[in-house]
Order: sequence, then C-alpha cells, then structure tokens
Amino acid sequence: MEQVDLIIRNGTIVDGTGAEPFRADIAIRDDRIAAIEPVDHRAGHAPVGDHSSTRDIDASGRLVTPGFIDPHSHLDGHASWEHRLKPDSGHGITTTVFGNCGVGFAPCAPEHRRFTVALMEGVEDIPAEVLDEGLPWAWETYPEYLSFLAERTFDMNVAGLLPHSLVRVHVMGKRAIEGEPATAADIKAIARLTEEALAAGAVGVGSTRVVAQRTLSGIPSPSQHAEEGEYLAIAQAIAAVGHGVLQIAPEFKQFPRAEHELAMIIRVCAETGVPVVYSLKQANADPDGWRRLLDMTAAANAEGLPIHPMVLGRPTGAIAGWETSSHRFSRCPSYRQIAHLPLQARVEFLARPEVRAAILSEEAAGETDRFATMDHLTFPMGAVPDYEPGPESSIASVAERTGGAAAALTYDTFMARDGRGMLFVASGNYSDGSLEPAREMMQFEGSVLGLGDGGAHSTLICDASATTSTLSFWTRDRTRGERLTVPEVVHKLTAEPARLFGFADRGELAPGRKADLNIVDYERLGLSAPRMDYDLPGGGRRLVQDATGYDAIVVNGSLVGRHDQPTASLPGRLVTPAVAGLSNG
Repeated sequence: MEQVDLIIRNGTIVDGTGAEPFRADIAIRDDRIAAIEPVDHRAGHAPVGDHSSTRDIDASGRLVTPGFIDPHSHLDGHASWEHRLKPDSGHGITTTVFGNCGVGFAPCAPEHRRFTVALMEGVEDIPAEVLDEGLPWAWETYPEYLSFLAERTFDMNVAGLLPHSLVRVHVMGKRAIEGEPATAADIKAIARLTEEALAAGAVGVGSTRVVAQRTLSGIPSPSQHAEEGEYLAIAQAIAAVGHGVLQIAPEFKQFPRAEHELAMIIRVCAETGVPVVYSLKQANADPDGWRRLLDMTAAANAEGLPIHPMVLGRPTGAIAGWETSSHRFSRCPSYRQIAHLPLQARVEFLARPEVRAAILSEEAAGETDRFATMDHLTFPMGAVPDYEPGPESSIASVAERTGGAAAALTYDTFMARDGRGMLFVASGNYSDGSLEPAREMMQFEGSVLGLGDGGAHSTLICDASATTSTLSFWTRDRTRGERLTVPEVVHKLTAEPARLFGFADRGELAPGRKADLNIVDYERLGLSAPRMDYDLPGGGRRLVQDATGYDAIVVNGSLVGRHDQPTASLPGRLVTPAVAGLSNG
C-alpha cells in the first residue's frame, strides 16, 4: 500500500475548471496532489487507490477548491519582515503577487531608499515609520531581492512583479524623480534590467498612470512620465524572455484620458503579444466610463490580443472610524488635539458633550475631510458587513428620515462599540447604489478578479478579504440581483489568475498540481467586521478581517489554517518561472 501524507475524504470537489462539482477523495504526497478518486456513492467512500496516509481529513459536506490566487497585493515589504502575510492570511489565498502599480523595494540603490519609502508611503499608504523599522534592505538589485525572498518562508506562496517606477529611478536617478523623459540610452537600460529581473524570477512588470499616486510631498510616481516607446521596450523585453505580464493601472477616473491610455496599452500588446492586465473600476465621476473601456477591450480581444481587465467584486472605497487614518473629523482642530492619544483615552474625551459640540461645529465650518461630501454613499459597517447596502441605509438617507445631521450620525456611529464603530465610504463600483456594474465586469470574458491591495492602505481598507466575500456573497447571499454559480466564482479566483500569470502548476485540482487548496464549510463561510491590529513594525496599525468557514487551508501540502485559525506551519515559498512553469506561449 502506497503511503501519502494527507488524504482529504468525501469532499465536494470544485476543481477550478468551471466544471460541475463532484464528490471525491484527494491524496497528497509532499507538495503535490498524488491522486483524485471520485467517491463510489454505493460504498459511500473512495479508497484513493491503494494509498494510506499519516493524516486524514473528513471533508463530508464541505467544498474542496484550489487555493485562491491574489494577483494584486502590495506585500513586498511585509514579505521581508514577517512570515504571516496579513491581511491575506485566513482568506483562502495560497499565492499572492506583489509589485503592482510600479512600486516596491527593488531595485533600489542606497541613495534612493528615502525616495522609495516616500513613494510607497504616498502611493500605497504604508507609513514611512513602519517601512523604516521593518525593511532590512538586504538587497540592491531585483535579483538580489528575489534571492533574499527565496530564503524566507511564509503562510502562502509569493511572486513578484518588477516595479516600473523603481527601475526608472535606478536607471535615471534624479531625472526620473523630476519627471524627465527617458532617453534612448535610458530605455535600453530599462529593458535590460527588465530582462534581468524576469530571468531571475519576476513574473512580469507593474506600472501605474494614476495621477493621485504620488508621494505625500506631491512627487508623481516616476512611471507616470513614461511614454509609449518605453512601454514598448519593456514589453519587448518580456517577450524576449518568454514569460511575464505587463500590469498597469491607467487613470480610470479621468476620461478621455483613460481611453487614450488603454489605446496605448493595446498598441503595445498588438506589437509584442505580451499579456496585459489593467485595473478597472466604476468611477463616480464618470459612472459609464468602464463600459467604454470594456468595449475597447472586447474589440482588442476579438483580434486575438490578450488584454485583461482586473476587477473587484464589491465596492471600492474606505473604512472610516476613530482608529482609521482619515475620517470626516480628522482635520477638525479639536480632534487633532487628541488624535495622538490611545483609542480608549481618545474616546473618553470624544464622549464629552463639549468636545462633541466643538468638533461638530468645526466640521460644519468646513474643517472637514473629503468624506463629508459622500454621505449618500456612506453606510454603517455592521458586525456582518453588507457589501451591497440599499440606498435607504446611507448616512444621507437616515439623516433625511430622522431630521438629524449627517455629521452627528457619523460621530455617534464612530462612538459605538467602545469607539470602534465604523462606516464604509463607497468611492467606486457603487455609483448607482448597486453592484450590477461589478457583476458585468466580473463576467466579462477575460476579466480577472483582484485589486485586493493586501498590505496597502492598511488603515483605510481591507479588500484582501474579497476572496471570502466574493464566494459567499455572489453565490449565496446576494438578494438584490443575479447571483453567480460556485464553479464560476471558484474558476475566477483560481484558474483564471493562474492562467494569466502562467502558474501552470496551480489554479486547478488535478494529479501532479501543487497541493494548494481550501476545505470550505460553505454554509458558515463569511466575514466579520474589520478591526484594527497594531502589529506592524514599530507598532504600526492595519485593518484585518476575520473569516469563518475555512475548515482547512493547505499550502504546498501543509496545513496553514485549520478551523479558521492559523497553524504553526510556514510552507509558502517564492514562486518563480522555474518552479511554476511560467510561459507566455
């Protein structure tokens, strides 16, 4: 009898291909799936051939899926200082890709470290003090950074995109920071570094065109200054190596600029054949702009071009409360006087009638944050989050019904739960108070689920939990529109991102594939409200969201989660072309 390490028995297999579920046993040996044997319904169990195991898990009544792949995170720094990559951990994510939007920490010469930290702080809202405390700077080039990561272990697998802005700074120095155009020699050097990084194990190149992505002092991300010829040279370098994608965040909030940028991306793709993935959301400023971008994408896809919009299956926006870095009252003078205090002491002051009156009067006088203009898209975040709330539950609607002031309602909501009450401000994907646009984007042929931004904006968002909410909400809980099927959603969380990034060894459950998988108690699957943890370097804070319903999370054949709790196992490794079978072919 052949020995294996783990047998998962009697599970309902949702294999990632989009096919109908079936009952089967799965045998795992080392880090691979050794066998999948359908259950004999007459016998009630399957013997998975002649295998025996050192450990069995009874998955009766549970879904067994491939591990989820998060194609858009910003855990570049976190992977250098911690092993459990929160907030992605616990949400069924077994592989994450960072280096998106052109930011990261390599390549970086010592003289550019201060700017690199400032750029990540401004673009992705990771405080400089956290980065200064946490980053070991044990590298300079991108291959050295990957070598450093290859020696580390995690609770999930990690893969890296080469950050475009950092390559520009590495090549051009101060000229890149000041926004000068790249010379022919610069572009040649950028292409050479691209080839070097891809050969060392990068899975592509990340870039951004978003105007708001800049340092706190106002310096734009250097990739915003890149012209079409530079993107063409980068894509040609990707094509020459033979694997990798070009990830880009266009300025999707400004039209027709967004259309011009997507047209440029399409031209680059047409000339090189390199897969391109771009960020897409519904923008409040132009609620129908996303449709025009999808029309352009559909036309390009019809010509055989691999252009993929990356979308999120819930509203984008910010979480606001006394613990978050920004909220409606964060600029009020009376609040700023006590903002430095620990939460409990701060709440004691905020509970005083005279303090409340002062802050509300200052807010009314204009000492307010941008959140004050979005009451119609601001909703209470309850113990069980609702990601498609009805318009009647918005702060504006409640204020109108009760005759109260929106600011006072906001204040009192923050004071709930001992000062931990929170509101959700929907800045995208929810202009019409419905997730129908998100559904259409999700079901667009070739779209990829992502944009969780794990590690970034950690005091304002927690969208890394979207893997959990996408499966539970879209297949089970939605009441205000059409639902999706479980096989459809699992396919989009697994096989589709695996195919885009060329992860040939994962994304589907099949013999020989990586043993990255989830055992899901579907009826219990859900999310709690976000909470603030203070566990980043230097006591930095980050929003996390606990999930229920993950009976087990398996990475490389080892249990990293059991009954919604982490184990001590850290089997996650750096994923490179050599181990994942990456190819553009």
